[in-house]
Amino acid sequence: MDKQTLRAQLKELHAELQQVESLDVNEREMLENLARDVQEILHRDDDRTQHYSSLGDQLKEVVAQVEASHPRATLLMRQVIDQLAYLGI
Repeated sequence: MDKQTLRAQLKELHAELQQVESLDVNEREMLENLARDVQEILHRDDDRTQHYSSLGDQLKEVVAQVEASHPRATLLMRQVIDQLAYLGI
């Protein structure tokens, strides 16, 4: 796996985040922030590691908060976390 795989997973995650319906204000804000950050990374022309460094921590925090209410989104987040770890990020 490589950064192309990571970018594909980020695109899939972003699409899923756009579909998530959340009733909790805190959850909604957290997911919107994550979606915005993922979108910013996807719009970058370069794939330097530093762009991904804080994303892993942010994903772990969001997974802990929304795992029960949004299982599909958290599955995709975990895949991205695993890919970041595989790339040493």
